[in-house]
Amino acid sequence: MLETSELFLSFVRRGLAFFFALLIALFAVALTGHAQNAGNVGIYTREVPVFTSQAASTSSAIFPDFGFGCSVLSYQTTGFEGTIDLDWTPPGTTTPIVLQQANYLVSADTGNHALTLGGYYPNLRSTVTRTAGSITAQYTAQANGCSPVAAGLGTNGSASPITCDQNAFVVVTGSSTGTLLASPTATGDTLIICAMTWSFNAATGAGQLGLAWTSTSACTGGSSGGWNAYTTASTPQFLVIPMSQRSVSSALAPYPCANNSSGANALVSISYASVHGL
Repeated sequence: MLETSELFLSFVRRGLAFFFALLIALFAVALTGHAQNAGNVGIYTREVPVFTSQAASTSSAIFPDFGFGCSVLSYQTTGFEGTIDLDWTPPGTTTPIVLQQANYLVSADTGNHALTLGGYYPNLRSTVTRTAGSITAQYTAQANGCSPVAAGLGTNGSASPITCDQNAFVVVTGSSTGTLLASPTATGDTLIICAMTWSFNAATGAGQLGLAWTSTSACTGGSSGGWNAYTTASTPQFLVIPMSQRSVSSALAPYPCANNSSGANALVSISYASVHGL
């Protein structure tokens, strides 16, 4: 009887030892797994077509929902006038909320652009409001996140601040128009002027200064947008213009031209950048 009891205790001890050994092993695996996953991010991505040469106002289907943390709507415009957005309908509601939007209502646009949205938004889609031209778009998304707020927001959507690394200058006589000798570096680029100065070789009179965007480098085409100011007999000899300028359409009016009717010759200097994808 004693021998049977000892065998049973021995069996119990062995069972407990095995159980604790298994528990320790599982704990070690859990620790190892935790360490291996530390710092990992999701790499799942997805791409779907959204619009193809869309020439009417419409909304897309709801985009796939896999818990994405970063969404990008890439789109290509052809003489497009209107808006395109990323809009979201919160669960339990029926009214979409516009989260990102690009506006091309001022003039027609032809180019390649993107809207980026950080955060998780189920029921996400895109809506086009069109008055002219057409637009094509694709939706891409990734499981890891991106910045929830763009570095900068403008009329045409999100964009990073511009660094102007090019310079140009031109002399414009007292009653003429002259090219600023700056043009897009590559087809489809948008020209941005960060800074501009005007200096005169004599006293000015009652007249006007201006900057306009034209369709030809010779400043002979139609013009739009820009900057204007009056001159008088007391206008300073040196003017610093604190307003940045950009072409309203990289396809239709990409060239900046200076207008001078002040009565004195003017030396116009600018710093600018030619940027793709705006």
